[in-house]
Amino acid sequence: MSLAKVFVDLNDVMDTVIKLEGKLNDQDFFNDIKEFATTMMNGFTQATGKALHRLKKSKPSEDTVKQMVKGIPSSLSYKHGATQLFPVQSVMWSSRSVKYLPILAKEGIKHNVGGIDKRGGLLTAIPRELNRSTLQCLVNLYSTSNAITCDTYLNAMKELRKADLLVKTDIQKLLHLACYPATKKRFEYLAEWDPDSLMTGTCKGVPYIHHIINTSKSLASFTMYLRTSLKYYPRQIGCLFQKDSDGKTAIKSAIDKHGTDKTFKAIHECIPTDTTLPILHHATKDAPEYVNDFSVRYPSAIYLRDENGRSFTQAQLAAGTKTFENDCLLFLRLSDGEIAEVDPVTKQYPFLTAATTGTGNLSTVYFLLSKNPSLLDRYREQVTRERTEEQEGASTRKRAREEQGE
Repeated sequence: MSLAKVFVDLNDVMDTVIKLEGKLNDQDFFNDIKEFATTMMNGFTQATGKALHRLKKSKPSEDTVKQMVKGIPSSLSYKHGATQLFPVQSVMWSSRSVKYLPILAKEGIKHNVGGIDKRGGLLTAIPRELNRSTLQCLVNLYSTSNAITCDTYLNAMKELRKADLLVKTDIQKLLHLACYPATKKRFEYLAEWDPDSLMTGTCKGVPYIHHIINTSKSLASFTMYLRTSLKYYPRQIGCLFQKDSDGKTAIKSAIDKHGTDKTFKAIHECIPTDTTLPILHHATKDAPEYVNDFSVRYPSAIYLRDENGRSFTQAQLAAGTKTFENDCLLFLRLSDGEIAEVDPVTKQYPFLTAATTGTGNLSTVYFLLSKNPSLLDRYREQVTRERTEEQEGASTRKRAREEQGE
């Protein structure tokens, strides 16, 4: 007997039972029918649920899957016996079935699969995967055929985004999980959607870049993260000098774990020797212990100016770590023009910068003034002029208020 004939006969039987209700005074009969119908419905749920867990083998059309879950929505909550996964979770474990995930999630959200506010099971934790959610696993899973895998998983993410089942605020919990060579396209997709997460995202209380360094065996993920952060934050040299809560920079964390040579080799893959980025300025300010290592590898960067217009010498003075005693040659090599050049940020001459940064080293101030004593007179004239302008401006504003008051 064909399946169609079975269901035609079943439909006739059910129609007869419905018509008998209210006419047949036999409650036991109806109780038996309800019990049988419940068992039958459970059978439909089980059969359809098992089929959803086998989608990677059966590979039906997406329209067919839509028809299955809309017709028997209870199957969306059917857990696989061995793994205890929902269908929306089990389809992730194969690039052949992950394309069905958006369909299952869209329908699952209507029926609270995984619980209320679990986005159809997307936010449901998977115990065997360190309690990561379905979404977190989606951005993290890969296989040896990573090129194909990453494309299919990325397409699933795009479909979820179209349906507002993957939202921008999710990225703060997803970005670092996608930072592997095999999941590169997913990582770049998330980074492009929310570049701020590259610099603001944290995991277990530390910035993403520090977490990646601490948990990765190689520098591959570090290199990938640094390269992407440079794309969106070039003037800050990406996340290379980002500090954790203890003030430790990312480069120091990488060197402490992988050594100087390997770390700088990874950095060089992202930043070429002839870079136009003011890398020495940032090293001087945030990682002075590695300035020499950077200078050897990026010698031409000494001639660059940073985003504020500061020369490398001005950056060194502003950092407050250089004095006449600890780096005499730096000051002896200063040209007359450099000694007289005003810092574009502080608007101060070098002797004033030396006096107001760090410990305010007097021997440094004395040396700089001895090279050009007239700078002190210029500074006095500047202060006098600024005070005069300020007083005149205050008087002008006062008169304007008085005139308005009249």
